[in-house]
Amino acid sequence: MDGKTIAIVAGLGLAGAAAPLAVAYGAGALVPWAMSTFGTVVPGVGTLHAVGGVAATLQYTSVALVSAKAAVIGGASAIGAVAGWKKL
Repeated sequence: MDGKTIAIVAGLGLAGAAAPLAVAYGAGALVPWAMSTFGTVVPGVGTLHAVGGVAATLQYTSVALVSAKAAVIGGASAIGAVAGWKKL
């Protein structure tokens, strides 16, 4: 395995590890929009929204993907894809 292949595998592994974190922050940023669009705003109480609705799904996604496990799976998936493509 040459240096170029190692650099490709390492770079894509890091990108794969960072992807879940990027998706998590994106989903988290969309939660207020989803709550105001799909929820019912009750003054002095907050926003009520359906269980399993868009806002709830975005909230769960933003929390679930901010974890070491998600980063490891993302990185391993990227490295596995490169390994299969390059037939290491």
